[in-house]
Amino acid sequence: MYTVFTVKYEEDGVYLEINEECLANLDRDGLMQHLSRKKIHNLSNDSVDSIIGSGGLVKIAPPQIEQTYGEDLSVEVAQDESEAFIELLAPEHDGPYLEQEYVKKKLAEAGVVHGIDEETLNMVINARNYNVPYTVALATPQVDGEDGRLVFHFSTDERTGSPVEISGGRVDLRTLDLFVSCTEGQLLISRTPAVEGKPGITVRGNAIKQRPGKDALLPKGKNISYNDDKTEMYASCSGMVEYVNNSINVSNVYKINGDCDTRIGNIDFDGSVIITGSVRSGYTIKATDGINVGGCVESAKLIAGGNVEVKGGMQGSGRGMIEAGGSVTIMYVEQGAIVADGSVKVDVSIHSRIETGGSLHATGRRGAIIGGHAAVAGDVFANYLGAVSNTRTEVVVGAMPRKRARLAVIEKELERLETERIKLDQLDTYLAKTKGTMNNETWTRLYNSSKENRRQNTEDTVAFTEESSLLKYEMEHATNSKVHVFETTFTGSQIVIGSNALKINDEISYSTFMYNNGEVIYGPCEMNKADIK
Repeated sequence: MYTVFTVKYEEDGVYLEINEECLANLDRDGLMQHLSRKKIHNLSNDSVDSIIGSGGLVKIAPPQIEQTYGEDLSVEVAQDESEAFIELLAPEHDGPYLEQEYVKKKLAEAGVVHGIDEETLNMVINARNYNVPYTVALATPQVDGEDGRLVFHFSTDERTGSPVEISGGRVDLRTLDLFVSCTEGQLLISRTPAVEGKPGITVRGNAIKQRPGKDALLPKGKNISYNDDKTEMYASCSGMVEYVNNSINVSNVYKINGDCDTRIGNIDFDGSVIITGSVRSGYTIKATDGINVGGCVESAKLIAGGNVEVKGGMQGSGRGMIEAGGSVTIMYVEQGAIVADGSVKVDVSIHSRIETGGSLHATGRRGAIIGGHAAVAGDVFANYLGAVSNTRTEVVVGAMPRKRARLAVIEKELERLETERIKLDQLDTYLAKTKGTMNNETWTRLYNSSKENRRQNTEDTVAFTEESSLLKYEMEHATNSKVHVFETTFTGSQIVIGSNALKINDEISYSTFMYNNGEVIYGPCEMNKADIK
């Protein structure tokens, strides 16, 4: 450093000389630090600047006595106050060394009061490695909280629709496993409290806010009650309980003795509906939960959020329809339509349309699918497919059409969210540039709005991405579904798996149809009828 520049203390002033031949090696910061540590009074920075680029000799201060500086310490704190660094500065010849107390004083002057590593501090002082930065203090990180959670005290599994077992290993063929029963006062859900977490501390002693745990809110519902601190949910009446769309419904049953006809009219009920008779043509039965019909359904509409059971069948006349958020069990359906998110069980389907998100079971006494169209997400089990009259019968297995439509909606939403993220990034860049120049109140409002919109965008993106992945998985594995026919597949039938179809030109007995290497093939039936529930 002293061969590149020299500071001379003369009678008429203090001079700075810079060797012109060593300008390339001049460390401007080092020069300025040296002049600062020399504590030169009335230093003329303009004079110093005048020769930094060219070299030479210039007067930089009035006459004064030269001061010799000793060791010194540079303290730097990270912008987020997560770390503090020190750098030991070398003394001049015969300059004094630092004491540990002075080092601590310098740290305190810089505001560093927390997380100081005494061992590192001693090492720096004893080793005397100059101009080397050391991390001497670290912040204590925050401990984020834990979210509360819900504990269900009843089964939320999908109902099997199978007959309920009674004593002695017998089953009640008239009562199917379609819902979860509950009694008044029964505990349904309890929740564990959220954990607040613990704030951290920066090296300057400021608090680092932790992410507090979020309380798990008990879902809303019908015919439920809470304890005083809302940590437990109870059924306020006896009936059945269903968990649908993040809602708990304990429903009384709207029971109709006899037929649904002009005496009753249309029904729109928040709960379950039981009709001991039949549903006549032209009427609509809506229920947020299940529907149970003891007789038949004519050209009417049954729309249920849960399962549907029809003890008889449907004479749809081209207008009858059943829509269910759960499974459908029916004796027969003729010229009708069934759309169900769950499985469908039918003895005979004649010239009807069936869409199911589960499996299609036609394995009753007759067990036949004759004519019409069936779109099934899972497997198909039937005794007969088609008829001896060569009736055109089409069975498509794989994803439901409604799921394909839902996937298209989700993909559009993800595109919208991506566009929104780009705009949020642009807003964040703008806010970063205008911080300190924009009106503080306006800046804060825009910042908080951007932060909340990004949080919502992230939550929506995660939810839609997960749902999209699930639906795409179902689409990709659509070819895993099979059609099992225990008796005869008749001429005129067509089986579609994925984008491939097999038209039946000759009767085939006891077969399983499956996808293999880009085509639909068949072989001996892989299932036993007795094993199908």
